[in-house]
Amino acid sequence: MQKKYDAIIVGGGHNGLTCGAYLARSGLKTLVLESRGIVGGAAVTEEFVPGFRASTYSFIMGHLHPKVIEELQLKKFGLQHVIMNSVFNPTEDGKDGIVFTKDPKITFDQIARFSKRDADNYPKFFESLTSTIKMLQAMQLETPVDPTKTDFKSRLELAKFGWRYKDNGDDFMNVIDSLSLSAHDYVSRWFETDIVKAKFMYWATIGGNVGPYSPGTAFYLVAHLIGQTGMSFARGGMGAISDAIAASAKSHGAEIRTSATVHEILIRDGRAYGVKLSSGEELHAKLVASNANVKVTFGKLVKNHHLPETFSNRVSQFRTRGKSFKLLCATDALPQYSGFNQQALGIEYPAYAHIGPTPEYLERAFDDAKYGWYSSKPFLSPIVPSHQDDTLCPAGKHVVSLYGGVAPYELEGGSWEEEKPNLINNAFAVMERYAPGFTDSVIDYKLILPQDIERVVGMPGGNTLHGEMMLDQMFMARPVPGYSDYRSPIDALYQCGASSHPGGAVSAVPGHNAAREILRDWKKLK
Repeated sequence: MQKKYDAIIVGGGHNGLTCGAYLARSGLKTLVLESRGIVGGAAVTEEFVPGFRASTYSFIMGHLHPKVIEELQLKKFGLQHVIMNSVFNPTEDGKDGIVFTKDPKITFDQIARFSKRDADNYPKFFESLTSTIKMLQAMQLETPVDPTKTDFKSRLELAKFGWRYKDNGDDFMNVIDSLSLSAHDYVSRWFETDIVKAKFMYWATIGGNVGPYSPGTAFYLVAHLIGQTGMSFARGGMGAISDAIAASAKSHGAEIRTSATVHEILIRDGRAYGVKLSSGEELHAKLVASNANVKVTFGKLVKNHHLPETFSNRVSQFRTRGKSFKLLCATDALPQYSGFNQQALGIEYPAYAHIGPTPEYLERAFDDAKYGWYSSKPFLSPIVPSHQDDTLCPAGKHVVSLYGGVAPYELEGGSWEEEKPNLINNAFAVMERYAPGFTDSVIDYKLILPQDIERVVGMPGGNTLHGEMMLDQMFMARPVPGYSDYRSPIDALYQCGASSHPGGAVSAVPGHNAAREILRDWKKLK
């Protein structure tokens, strides 16, 4: 006799696991299916060379929502985090730099060495953003309202939304500014010095596809400040987050199957009733929730004839171009930045750095990619989690993760098989400029490109945020207008992945929100 479930979750990424954990916690008989041999999707820890483990794709825990941590009791299930107290930004010549720390006095003094005006404006900048960030943090947990819907329920939800945020007029204007302004214009309102501007503009490059002089990139900057867990990394790598969520889900009775690839979502009379695996096995449930990207869910797993044409067209237009690369390095020493004098500064070694010293440097890194090539001088985020986490590599050795850009999905007039060594050389050359001797410390390495992310994790285009986070792909328009509420044109088929609101980063919020909407519908569904 076939085993039947209340809910089947397609994809065991951290959002799929989160959705499954909440449903199981509410008493639903839940099954999570993951095609890989391990759960976690992009939030995994894997051995990349013998004896060295790293967060293969995602890298920072700062966005994981405190509500999810508490409600799913993730600390009880082993989740620990390591706080990074500083971020180092070298100057263009590599001989100096600014260390941003959690101590506002130290950071003020650091900035003041370059500009007293910028130092004075630094607290004002964050003060102006504080209420906006708090509003966006609250809006993360909202199911986006759709002002185009005219039925009574939708109008009522819109009215309730307006009332909740009736005192946030200035904050909404700030969000509109960030969604329309370039990161350069946004920070130039406050700062005059290149190194200080570049510090904040760097956040606008992470996961983006256009340079920080392009309109709309200021939102990337603001979005990266929303995280409520701070500058932190999961002890044991990002896979520790997924493992803790999976353990929480199992404690409530959820079943998790790995090496189980979903070939098709089964639909009859306009309603999802289960899935068919690549093995041919069918599994049935009262509802299906897909953690897969919207282009995978409705471009591959759901047969096209089940979908409205306008919806399918919108899905096909959802932009998922990836341009970031990651170079995982096993080393026998820490990177030593020539511009960082620990003895003189009295500041802890910076296990996190941003190499992108001027606004022009960051913009030029995107220039080659505009025409289908990779950066001759990439910007880099050298991260050394092993500095405070001894679980990742042998004693006396280190894991150095170089997240950088720009490397497009495809090359014009060349192939990645031929050009990989050249990109690696470019990245190492940048490290040598700012941390002399780094290349000699490298024992082995592994390069990860957008094509690798797509192939291994199933994220179309290799976009690390599961889809560009620009005005037309955010809030009520994510992933497509009319379906930002985690539902779909198919009854009993939901979306719980990061191509839904509020978007990418390891926040677990899409999974949390999707589970809430499913539970609201549960009486009707069952």
